[in-house]
Formats: sequence, C-alpha cells, structure tokens
Amino acid sequence: MFPAPRSDDTPINDVPLDAIVREALEAIGFAAPDMSPRVLRNTFARRQLLSGRTNEQTSALLGLASQRTVTRIRATISTPAT
Repeated sequence: MFPAPRSDDTPINDVPLDAIVREALEAIGFAAPDMSPRVLRNTFARRQLLSGRTNEQTSALLGLASQRTVTRIRATISTPAT
C-alpha cells in the first residue's frame, strides 16, 4: 500500500511510514492529535462496520488475530435514535 522511498523491495519501517501518512493527512486538511497509520486503520474498520460487516469479518480484513481492536472501534460508533 505504501511504497518504500527506496528502489529496492525492502519493507518500509515505522518512521518513514508515519511521515508519509502525516503528510497525506495534512495534504487533505485533516488535523487530529493522532496523525499515524492508526487513523487509516480505524477509519477503514469503522467504514466496514457501518456497512454491515461483523467484528469477525472486519478483524479478518485488517489481518488481526483477535476481535479486541474491532470491538473497541465498534463501541465508538453511535447508533441512530429510534
């Protein structure tokens, strides 16, 4: 998803990835206390949950071993009043 800033196929490490994500978020005018790849993961997870996917499906899409993170994210989604 994020190409390394080198010509070889070495995986990108956390420092350049954080900088790339921060720059991309700033470029679209997004500002928050946390400007890390976690924002992208959580946004993707929320969108999956809002579209009707289960915690298990969303965890699998994220490559997570457990549903703990997705359960926490689901808890931040407000439900519409009836």
